[in-house]
Amino acid sequence: MAAFLGAVRFFTKVGIIGGTAYVVYDQDLLGNGEHSSEILQKVSTAVPAAVDQAAKYFGVELPELPKLNVPAAELWNTGVDATASFFSAAPSKCTEYAQMGWQYVKKTVADKTG
Repeated sequence: MAAFLGAVRFFTKVGIIGGTAYVVYDQDLLGNGEHSSEILQKVSTAVPAAVDQAAKYFGVELPELPKLNVPAAELWNTGVDATASFFSAAPSKCTEYAQMGWQYVKKTVADKTG
C-alpha cells in the first residue's frame, strides 16, 4: 500500500510539473517581456475572480487580499537586473575589499611592531 501511495505522489508531482511546463510553453511566457507583462495583467485580473468563485462554491470565507501600491508589471525583471548588476560589479568590489583588507593587515602589523 505504501508503494502505491508513493507512486501516486510521484505521478501527481510529475503531472503538476508537466502541466506547468506545458502552460509556460503554450503561453510563450519565456518570450519577450511585453508578452509576459500582458499575461501577468490577465492573470492578475482572472485569479482573484476564480478564487472568489471557488470560495463561494466551497462555502469558505477568505480574508481580503492586501492592496499593493507597487505595480508588479513594472518590477517583472527586477530580480534579474539586480543579479546581473551584482555579477558585473563583483570583480571590482572584490578588488576593492581585498585592498581594504590588505591595508588593514598592514596597519595592524605596523601597530603591533612599532
